[in-house]
Amino acid sequence: MGEDDTIGFESLKQTLVYWNMDDYPIPVDTTDELDPVFGDILKALDVMGFRDGHIDVFLYDEQINREGALVDWTLPESEYYCAFGYKVLDITLYMIRHASCIGPGPANYFVIAKPKRELHRVLHCLQSRRHNVLLVKPPPPDEEFLFSVASLLENARFLGGGKPRFKELYASHASEYDISFEKYVEIKEDVSKMVDFSERIPTVRGPRTAVFWDAVDYPFPPSSTPDEIYHSISSALVERYFSDNITIWAYLDDDDDDKKGSALLGGDKTWTSRIYFLPGGDKASRRIRMLNDMFLLARDSPQCSSYDASLVLFADQFIGAAYYINMLQRLDDIRYHILLVTPTLDINKPETPQWPGLLIDRGAATFALETCKISEEPPSPKKHEALAAAEEEETRKTLQMI
Repeated sequence: MGEDDTIGFESLKQTLVYWNMDDYPIPVDTTDELDPVFGDILKALDVMGFRDGHIDVFLYDEQINREGALVDWTLPESEYYCAFGYKVLDITLYMIRHASCIGPGPANYFVIAKPKRELHRVLHCLQSRRHNVLLVKPPPPDEEFLFSVASLLENARFLGGGKPRFKELYASHASEYDISFEKYVEIKEDVSKMVDFSERIPTVRGPRTAVFWDAVDYPFPPSSTPDEIYHSISSALVERYFSDNITIWAYLDDDDDDKKGSALLGGDKTWTSRIYFLPGGDKASRRIRMLNDMFLLARDSPQCSSYDASLVLFADQFIGAAYYINMLQRLDDIRYHILLVTPTLDINKPETPQWPGLLIDRGAATFALETCKISEEPPSPKKHEALAAAEEEETRKTLQMI
């Protein structure tokens, strides 16, 4: 597909518009009001074939003070459109969250933001999960972007190339595949493939443990093989009553000169354990990617009514950061048992026989069941098992009443 090829397109699906106003500010010579700009965005989407579905616009700007507040710029005459303002550190977190709770059918993403590294990766992840992704091409360095209908039509492209233009496609009126049914679709594991979230991850039924490890700040034993690392971590978790169905994702700084890290990131995967080494970039980038991957896992493996799945996060970048703790709380809200391990210098000794059990015993914290705060009590999956049992008993009593 060529970059400028025209693609006949019609969509009745929900369309989500993500506008990073720091990347693309409103032209100063145009207007201080956003209503005309929103009107042009909606007109352009209509011409491109994104019509008749519900449209939400999400604005991201460092100057917006009330995250999630409905802004005053909503077009009053438009019943199918609403706008929200957010002050966030990275819009990709919200893109994946929305992908986990919308339907029926995959949504359309129209992104007005500069394609930075993590944004570009996340958009490809969403595209591989059957979402339609449109991205606005940035203007030349010496020009500002004009939010006119003509400019939007000229610069909007599908990820991978092609300009969408409305063409009635009768097949689109058929019953659309509901994203909520994906939990019944079995994705087989292929041990020869790297599980890097670029596509839906293999399906795991029942209890499981997913480990996300910042391997830069908290390195592995230097002389250990990946299989030995996996065995040490999995043994420590199983001894502490976690499920033995364990997958580990380790995040490295792909921009440094660490020869071992480069070897783990490059070439074919030659070890048999479920441990995957992924490029994370610098400290701030690793934090964003780790959270994004946790939400991709939650999207691909939705929880229904229990805390069977544990997400164990080894990193020091979340304690004290209210925004990121709030994002972790959202995972706990959808019934994932979250364990946050913050290794300190006195226990971060990968060369000792106690590694990594000592990290878990002395560096772990979990969410209190009643609040969104991190509890420093020793982690206990049994607590979540008790909560799940109580919920099941309450459901049984309700059914008996019916």
